[in-house]
Formats: sequence, C-alpha cells, structure tokens
Amino acid sequence: MHLTRRAVTFGSLAMGGAALGPRQAAAQTGAQMGAQTGAQQSLYEAAKKEGQVAWYSGILDQPLCDRVGAAFTQQHPGIRVNAIKTTSEVAFQRVMQDLNGGAVQADVFTTTDASHMSYLVGKGQLVKYVPENAKGMVPALQNFDPQGYYHVSWVGLVTIVYNAAKVKPEDAPKDWMDLTDPKWKNQICFGSPNYSGLIGDWTVAMTEKYKWEYFEKLNKLNPLIGRSIDDAVTTLNSGERMVAAGNPASSLRSAAKGNPLAVNYPTSFTVADFSPSAILKGSRSPNAAKLFMEFLAGPEYSKILTDSFEQSLRADVPPPHGAKSLTELTVFMPTLANIEKELPGCKSRWRDTFGT
Repeated sequence: MHLTRRAVTFGSLAMGGAALGPRQAAAQTGAQMGAQTGAQQSLYEAAKKEGQVAWYSGILDQPLCDRVGAAFTQQHPGIRVNAIKTTSEVAFQRVMQDLNGGAVQADVFTTTDASHMSYLVGKGQLVKYVPENAKGMVPALQNFDPQGYYHVSWVGLVTIVYNAAKVKPEDAPKDWMDLTDPKWKNQICFGSPNYSGLIGDWTVAMTEKYKWEYFEKLNKLNPLIGRSIDDAVTTLNSGERMVAAGNPASSLRSAAKGNPLAVNYPTSFTVADFSPSAILKGSRSPNAAKLFMEFLAGPEYSKILTDSFEQSLRADVPPPHGAKSLTELTVFMPTLANIEKELPGCKSRWRDTFGT
C-alpha cells in the first residue's frame, strides 16, 4: 500500500466489498489454518532441512514472540523459531553489525521503524518475497512495499483512553480536539516522541492536521508526560490522571485484568504505525524464512495477535474483544518521508514546549 498524506478508510477496502459475518470468518479461518498450497508444501520440505529460523523482532514482547514461534513449529514440525525480542533500534543495530561482519545471524527482521527497511532495500540487503497468504490480509495492508521486499506484521494504533471509573462514557473525549478542552486541566497524560515511536508518529500526525498549536493548547492543561505510550496505562489505572492518548491494545489488556480503562476511537481518524518484516539476504535458512513470512501473513498469527488484544491483520480474523476491526476505522499515518523530515523538529519543539 502506498500511504499518502490523507486518511485511509479501511472499511471501504473490505474484502469483496462486504463485511464477513462471525460464522463466515470462523469457517474461513479454520479452513485456511489447515490449508497449505503446493508451493508452501515445497517450501516446508526445503525448510525442514534447515531446521530453524532466527527472528529479530522489534514488535510484541518476548513471551508473545515465543508463542508465535511455538505456533509456527506446531504448524510446521521440525522447524523451530529462535525469537530474539529487543527494541527496533537495537534489532537494527544487530542486523547492521551482522551484515558488516559478513555473518548474517537473523533470517527474518521485524521493526517498528519502516525507514530501516527502506535503508536495507537501498543497500541490497533484503530478499524480495511476497507471501501467498498476503492475499488474505486486509486489502489496505497489502502491497505496503510495492516492490515486495517487506510486509506489514503488526499495526500499532494511537487512540483516546480514559479511566471509566472516573469519567462517564458520555463525558469522555470523542475526538482529538476534545483533549484540549480546559476541563481536562491536570487530568491528561501521554508519552513522549523522544522515547516512543508511536507517540512520535502521533506527534507528526497531529502537527500535520492541527499545526503545533495543538500541543501548545495541551501544554496549558499541565499534562503529565511519560516516556512510553504505555506509561498512560499505569497513570490512568492509578487514578492520577483521567484521560490520555494511548495504545488500545495495552489498554484493553489492562481492562481485561479488571482495571477501569476504556477506549474511544477518535471520530476523525486513528493514528497508525505499520511495522514490517523482511527476509535478510544471505541468511542461513532462506526457505524457513519464507515459510515464516507466510505464517506472519496467515490467519493463525492474527489469531495470536487478537488473543493478546493486538490488531488482526486479516479480514477473516475478528478483532479483539472490545476493539474495532481495521475495516471499521479511518486510519491516518504520515508518509515515511514526512516522518523522517518532520520528526526531528517535532522532538526539539516538544522539549521546548513541555520541558521534557
């Protein structure tokens, strides 16, 4: 998908032009989970000789990465996954160290920073491979890289989150400009673009839509500034603040444990960050890597994501409980070129405005 500086309405791109009902989705998912094409079977036979796939992941956490690996092995006996979870920047540094040292250790690399992929493509360090299973992904997630080198494996969103024990649903902010209402003075919190990639994308998006004046208005409300986007979950749960710009996945996970959090998807647009995966050129297990890329694009992986309240990448896998499907949302993501151009300045202005 080529993202422009406009919002993308996923719902208008639903498969076949119509939404799938729960029974249809479940039936299709079950069939697809057990199905394997002839090409994939041939890949499996070749991958079994390699025996493993090494995955450098900048997404999810280590236990969830391990669960993904275990599910892949269950579906493809004889091939184990060595998943190494770090921040995306650390993972990229390891990739570069391996490449510079002439010994590629990872087969598949996943990052929250798509600029890593454009850099590696430019250096000729990625393998072009388009998974067959990508055809079943939400159409707007297909062809993220028109050249076919890297593909979306995780979607992070920024929404409005609030403490439902302190704020009534009818009083909660419904859209981004609602957060600037003076009634939220001393009651709002969010992370920092100097530490959080998602908040960085959100900062660029808000600046693009509303100019820096938006953050000047927020600053007048004496917001509590954390580092990670997920710091908002802890702050809201403690009752120290009542509303936030936050990650719906971590918020819904917390709510499922009994915490009083609720999510509002902004009426205008939801900010998104798409995290791609790719196969590294010269890796030790190229066939297992391709098979793993098929898995990341397939229904079983999306089911694992939704079990942890992450977004499903496929129209045939329903969203997590309490969440909206990507096909229901209008999603806005600044172009990669605009993020690279604007984010450094936004980080500097953030420090000047908020003092942190």
